[in-house]
Amino acid sequence: MFTQKLPHTIKHSLMLCLFMISFTLPLASIAADIKVSIDRAKIQLNETFTLVFEANDDVDENPDFSPLEKDFQILNQSTSSNISLINGKYTKSLRWNVSLIALREGNITIPSIKFGADKSPSYQITISPIQKSNGKSGEEFISELEVSTNSAYPQSQIIVTQRMLSSRNINGYEFSSLKFTGVEVSQEALGELKQYQTKRGETPYLVLEQSFAIYPQASGTLNIEPSIASARIALNNRSQFNSFRSNSKTVRRVSENKTINVKPVPSSFKGKHWLPAKEVQLVDEFPEAQTFNAGEPITRTLSLLVDGQSASQLPEFSIQEINNLKQYPDKPALNDNTDDNGITGIQQIKVAIIPSQEGSYTLPAISIPWWNTSTDKMEIASIPARTFTVGQAGGISTPDPATTTTKPDINTTVTPVESNTPLTPCIQAQTTTPDTGSLTWKVISLLLFIAWLITLFLLFRNKQAERHKRINPENHSESLNKLIKKIKQACDAADALQCKDALLLWGRSVFSHGNIYSLGELSKHVPETLAEKINSLNAHLYKNDSQPWACDQLAELCESFSSEHAKDTHNKKNQDQLEALYP
Repeated sequence: MFTQKLPHTIKHSLMLCLFMISFTLPLASIAADIKVSIDRAKIQLNETFTLVFEANDDVDENPDFSPLEKDFQILNQSTSSNISLINGKYTKSLRWNVSLIALREGNITIPSIKFGADKSPSYQITISPIQKSNGKSGEEFISELEVSTNSAYPQSQIIVTQRMLSSRNINGYEFSSLKFTGVEVSQEALGELKQYQTKRGETPYLVLEQSFAIYPQASGTLNIEPSIASARIALNNRSQFNSFRSNSKTVRRVSENKTINVKPVPSSFKGKHWLPAKEVQLVDEFPEAQTFNAGEPITRTLSLLVDGQSASQLPEFSIQEINNLKQYPDKPALNDNTDDNGITGIQQIKVAIIPSQEGSYTLPAISIPWWNTSTDKMEIASIPARTFTVGQAGGISTPDPATTTTKPDINTTVTPVESNTPLTPCIQAQTTTPDTGSLTWKVISLLLFIAWLITLFLLFRNKQAERHKRINPENHSESLNKLIKKIKQACDAADALQCKDALLLWGRSVFSHGNIYSLGELSKHVPETLAEKINSLNAHLYKNDSQPWACDQLAELCESFSSEHAKDTHNKKNQDQLEALYP
């Protein structure tokens, strides 16, 4: 009776599990990921701009853009798709471009747009008031020069924009190069040339503009010479351009010049490195575990993000020395994120930390003073000190008996609530009453336990056979000779990484327990002279040093130790046999 029911029960359970998995997995990827962006950050009330929706897969239905009509006039819509196959991976993206003009100024939330069952996230933009025109109303061609501020500090970021406006079709347009006097500056372009439409008074214009981030290098008066814009414009908007006919003409217009007062570094700034910026953030990424093993590397990642500075201008991280804690920082990775609002510099550095012995270690706090150009005050970005515990090499930490009781999963996220709102417990206790009368599952458990014991016995017998084969003197000697040869080959080729792999294999072969998984662990089992060579190789690998690595008699020391260790092992074995014969 039981032998007939058991297979059916197991088969039914497996089929039910597979059905649930096959049903639930597609639900995780059914919704398309839709991203929202705009073509530029600065938008005036009378200017057109492009709202972009991009999906990483097919959407449920065509989008309904009617919710946009509350705050915007929809001028045009277009759709495009892109399909690529890279290294066998198929990717598809869909893109919707919506040309808009705002109906009001201020902060406007672009609502979530439905694509059938899919929908986009909401998106916030700022529409600025209409600026007073620098040119005369109704002019057919205008050149403008705009700066983000009239007062700055040395090395602070200033956004300079060159702009041309034309009431007619244009071709062959060109901006003059920016020219500065009074103070030396460094200059970086902010993206590509932008094109949109605007209205000045009753005259509609086509606008072309390009922006730059400039950084004055000293205090004083910075003069920006007028910007010259030139283009060929049609004599009327229905004309076709032809450089050799009279239906177009070349025009040139000159903007006003700009003067910026670059103030000296404030005396109230007390930092070592002058850092003017809009915002500064320090980020520390560290493994979640609080306890680590001696000799095993720990990777720490430090990131510095500065809005208003390029990455090349950021101060380098200072890594303080700590007793019994070796730290090997990589070369900093520098990256610049650029948009219409300027440049955000990012510096990231990875540090390999290797504790040499057990104990408690504290990484000191890191602080970077900076000058907030928005509030005109000094601030300090900081990372708090971090403490972690290191146990014995290859050891396993023993849990506190008082904390070994099973606990339910607890959501540790704290959500703000009103003072008069009752708190609801987050922990839901679940109790399970065992079915003591189920003979079927008792028998299954017993059979599984017996199978587990048989498996352990077979594994133990197989391991003993392999161990006996491995410690055969002739095979062992031949294996060691081959590994010594590999170490010598790595030394001759000055290949540090290949030498490391050969050393670890050699160490596992010499020491029968086989628990040699790092150069730090290996160095603890060999004489001091050989240990120094191994630690030197380990430091070279973690520093990622570009200098060539020298073997420096490492292979010879390994060969000598192998012979001595083999003699000691043989003598000890003979001694044990003699003691067994003559107790």
